[in-house]
Amino acid sequence: MNIKWFSLVLLALALSISALAQSLETTLRGLSVAEAQARVEAAVNAQGLKVARTLNLGGQVKNFRADFPDYLLLVLEPEAGVLAAVQENVMTAIILPPTIYVHAARPGVVTVGTFDPDLMFGMLGVKNTKSRLLGAKLKAIIASLGLPQRVAPAMMPDPSSGMLPAMLYKVEGASVEEITLLIESELGNNGLNVLPTVMMGPVAGIQPCKSEWAYQMFTTQPAGGFAAPCRFFVAPMPDGVLVGAIEPMLMGIMPGVAQSQPTMGMLQEARRVMSQIIESVGGQPYRPGQ
Repeated sequence: MNIKWFSLVLLALALSISALAQSLETTLRGLSVAEAQARVEAAVNAQGLKVARTLNLGGQVKNFRADFPDYLLLVLEPEAGVLAAVQENVMTAIILPPTIYVHAARPGVVTVGTFDPDLMFGMLGVKNTKSRLLGAKLKAIIASLGLPQRVAPAMMPDPSSGMLPAMLYKVEGASVEEITLLIESELGNNGLNVLPTVMMGPVAGIQPCKSEWAYQMFTTQPAGGFAAPCRFFVAPMPDGVLVGAIEPMLMGIMPGVAQSQPTMGMLQEARRVMSQIIESVGGQPYRPGQ
């Protein structure tokens, strides 16, 4: 599996920022969240895709803060485009399998969105035909529901920062099964709810969620749901495993996030906890090409 350098900045310089979007969404009016969910599931099925699981994030977070809106996360089943993307660049596991969020934006208005494949696959260097077809299907799902709208980044990362979309660690002499179980245990010990592991070929996808983090992030920027639940992955290497997790600070480029001190503080806390969890199972920081 190739692990490619983070080229988002180069792509951003080549394209107009108005043409880029982290999230591609549409607005449904006059529907309940349940009615919107039914329409989304029908649109997913029409594209030959399937919903593997639905996380009632709103219900979970309401146990922590009652003022959180209804919010669903529909995680799709891995298919050929997912497997091909992970094979081409294992870091795509931070957004795969795709999540579609269904958000009660205000009374009578529901927004539905997912990641924009033009930006996300572009920044991760995914060019294979099967993944491109998956991207086209995701765009078709949103377009079939209503007029697509792009939630464009408010800014782009500093080219000199060296930030990757995933935090990467290597565990010498370990197996995917062993490290997956250890990470799931540590996530639970740190107060995160963990969904059953998703296998994308030989790569294990781990999807935890923490109500406090979700409340702060999605209250500030609901369109960030394309990256939820929080993604970890464990991939085989010749002499051990590669462990990765979505880089929380990447969400700072979404509109309104960098301007919110509590949200940026939450992202920093999430990064610290996620790093500690991976290091606790033997992870050593890793850079592509090492």
